[in-house]
This record gives sequence, C-alpha cells and structure tokens, in this order.
Amino acid sequence: MKHADLPFLTGSDLAGRRNVAWRVELGKPHPGNPLIDTDKSWADGVSFNHGTALRDPVDGLWKLWGTAAPNATRDRRLAYYTSRDGVNWQIPPLGLCPFEGDPNTNIVLDFDSGGSSICATVLIDTAAAPDDRYEMFVLRRPDQPVRHQGKGVLGNVPLPNGSEGSERGVYRYRSPDGVRWRVVAGPVLRNDPHDPFLLAEGCTADNIWVHRETDGTYVGYHKAQLHSLPGGMVPYELSPGGCRIISRKTSMDGTCWSGPEPIFIPDWRDPPDTQFMEVAVTPMAGGLVGIVTVYHALQQTIDFQFAASRDGRRWWRPDRRPIISPPALGDPGGGMMWGTHHMIEEGDDLHYYYGGLEGLHGDMFTTGQAEDARSKGLSFKDMTTLHGELHNRAPGEAIQHGNLCRATWNRGRLWGLVVLSGGNCEGEAVLAAPMKRGQVLEINARTWRDGEVLAELVNGDGESVPGFQRSDAAAVRGDSMRTTVTWRGETACPAEGLHVRLILRRACVYGVGFEDPD
Repeated sequence: MKHADLPFLTGSDLAGRRNVAWRVELGKPHPGNPLIDTDKSWADGVSFNHGTALRDPVDGLWKLWGTAAPNATRDRRLAYYTSRDGVNWQIPPLGLCPFEGDPNTNIVLDFDSGGSSICATVLIDTAAAPDDRYEMFVLRRPDQPVRHQGKGVLGNVPLPNGSEGSERGVYRYRSPDGVRWRVVAGPVLRNDPHDPFLLAEGCTADNIWVHRETDGTYVGYHKAQLHSLPGGMVPYELSPGGCRIISRKTSMDGTCWSGPEPIFIPDWRDPPDTQFMEVAVTPMAGGLVGIVTVYHALQQTIDFQFAASRDGRRWWRPDRRPIISPPALGDPGGGMMWGTHHMIEEGDDLHYYYGGLEGLHGDMFTTGQAEDARSKGLSFKDMTTLHGELHNRAPGEAIQHGNLCRATWNRGRLWGLVVLSGGNCEGEAVLAAPMKRGQVLEINARTWRDGEVLAELVNGDGESVPGFQRSDAAAVRGDSMRTTVTWRGETACPAEGLHVRLILRRACVYGVGFEDPD
C-alpha cells in the first residue's frame, strides 16, 4: 500500500556520494505576519512566546495556547486563541480570569492558579473520557512574577515539606474543552540536582515539549546545560559559562520519567557560540522532523534549523543555516524566533507558528560585570545567580516584544539532494538500504531547465546490473512528489540486495521509497 509521502532522506541513508550536497528549503513567511498583534492590556508584550498551535480534531477549529504578558513585564499568563482558517485569529472573551477589572479576557491560567506559565504542551485524545479529552503539560513558576508576595499554590497538589507554596516545575492538567483546566499532578518534571547536565537553575523547568507516541509513551524534549565549549564563552550572555543543549526523557504514564539523554549538542560544524533552546517534533513519512530553536550567543539572536530522526534519539541536521530568513532587527522575528509544539499539515502545505520577537535575547550582564565576577573567582552558578539578580532589578529592560507569525513549506519537501557544483554538472548518490526482489523505486524530485534524475541498480561491488543501467532508465523530469522509475519499461527490482545509484543534474531529490507491488 502506498503512503501519501515518500520517506525523507538523511545522511546515513547514503552509502556513497559524489558532487552532491543538501539543499534546505526556506519557509515562506505569511504575508500577513504578524497574525496576532494584540493591543489587549494583558497581552501587548511577549505575545505567544512558547506554546501549542494545532487543528482540533474535536471541532475542526485552529487553536493556540501561548503566553501573554503586559508590555514591559515578564508576567506570563497562559492565553487561548481560536481561528477558522489559521490566519484570522480571535481573542475569545472567556470570562475566566479578569485583568485590571476587565472580565472578558482570553486568559486560562493566571497567577492565582500557581504563578507564571510557559511552554504549554496541549495533547488531544478523542478516545479519552469527555472530561479528560484535553491534556496539558505546562511549566509553572509559583514564585513569579518577582513582585508576587509569597508563593502560589497549584490546586490540590501536595506542597513540599516545610513549604508554603508549590514547587517550580512541569505540571499536568486535564480539561473537557481546552479552556477550563484542572491540575492533576505535579511537578512531574523539575530541576533534578543529580542531573549531570544541569549546571544552573532552569533547564527542565525552563523549556520543554512533551509528545505522545503511537504506543502511548510520553517523550519530553527539554533544555539542559553543559559548560561552554571551547570558544563559546560569552561573558555578557544571560547564562555566562554555560552551553544550552537539548535532552530527551521518556515516561510510560506521563508522571514518572526517565533520566536525561542528550540529543542535541553543538559539534564541529557549528560556530563556537551555538546553543540549543528547544526542538519541535513532528511525525512524517520516514520518521520525525524537528525544528530546532538555535541560539547564537555572540549575536544574542535565535532562529530555526531542520533536523531529522528515525527514532527520536539520534538526530541529523542537513544544514546549519536558518530555515526562515530573519528579517531586520525591529521587525517581528528580527531578533528572535521562539517555536511552537509541532508543524501542522493543511493539504499540500506544512505550517509552523512561532513567536516573532523584535528584540535580542538581552545582554544586561555587561562585559565589565562579567570580568569583575571572574576576578572574584565566582563559580558558574554564582555568576548566573548574579546575572539573575541584575536581571530582576531592572524589570523594564530587555523585555522582548513579539507576536504570532507563521511560515509554510511544501509537504514532503523540506530538504533534498542537489548537485554540489551546480550548473550542468552531474552528481551521484548510492542509497545504503538494499532493494528486495520485486520492489518498485519511487522518487520525489524536482528538476529545472533541462535537468533530470536517472537511476541505476548496482550490486555489492558497485557494478551496474545489465538491463538496469543508467542508459536503460527513463529520465525523471519536471516536478512530481512521486514518480515510478522504469528501465526500458521494467519497474520491478530483478534480484535481492541491489542498491540504487541516483544520478542528478539540475535536480533536487527530496525523498525515495521502495514500494512492494500491489
């Protein structure tokens, strides 16, 4: 049975290649960006900095759960938006959480429910009991905002021994409608002092997305930290001396979680100041596609890169350049782009919603302050604590204003193989996976001008098989998501264990599949 899309290609899919490289397609920003630019007093600051955007299978509406904050504050509440087309968004007057006397807000979690809220993961199970159909994992900070007196308390969750307030961390909620939420457990994830990747406060209690696998397993992708890699020390950075990475945790029940497994750490292809904030994971043909939120500490900017994985543990990045062209500083996304939970399919399109922030990550911890801290022999944690104190003394500074934006890609065409040298030159790639007797080769490709893609079958020694050589192949030309390769009218692989050699010229190959005969 044929799938809708052919599996994407990764570097490990190639047993050999000559004169080919990876082309990453750039997302097309929506011409109406920003799609939400609210003037509401409770949401005219950091609008939609982390959250979930999805199409609800229950009622078909597009929905958003993201942060909203008044201008020049970090008072992050959880707000809710709806849309019928994914472009024109409404701010429903829910009447749940009033703000400064206005009862008609779209706030679903305010401070009195347990402090600030960020990184809301919303999952929907249409087969669940009606009151539990909507599930949410959200980072709560009962001790924030800074001016908040005492600590917040989350529902009926037991308090830590000797504490008057709830603990900072990830809490689990349930809802019948995605609007009225009740906390059921937490914190299910928190800062673990025994976590070998935890060098400062934050990490798991700072950025995390939770996903549900088809077998019911919960998977969390969260931020952790290492010491700065060589050349990566940025003294004026928010967390000087640290390098943010992404780790993975799993849970069978959503409450008890495994230890962390690092999955994104800067490597030799990354500039020394590269750090990773988040990864938004979307299942697609061939495995998982990740949109990685990449922080460039020297510039204090944040953008996105693509990644791919077959199992969620081992990840590969085709390119290290932004997949959405950053606009100028002062425009939405010109300073930072903060992602949402996953991409959304609509026909032949894939949409990704993100918070387009106008300003930089912030550099309040000046070089002079950092040099002074180092001269006093302060540790990494002490320096971070000092920076936090400076950060909190000036709540009106470095408050990044942003709003909801969207970018779109063609489904099944996020990256592909092209000829490295360009022009009329040829490139080759041999697929590592062997074909089975009788299987059919199908290709997702686009060519331009007089370009073409040819395919030949080769044995284990790299010798082409008579009757299935390039001279026998019908050239693939034009633009098609799925073309069956033929050799003088034949389509079936003649023997077990043969490999495919692709020959490209003025072409891009996005995906390849071996299909069993109908």
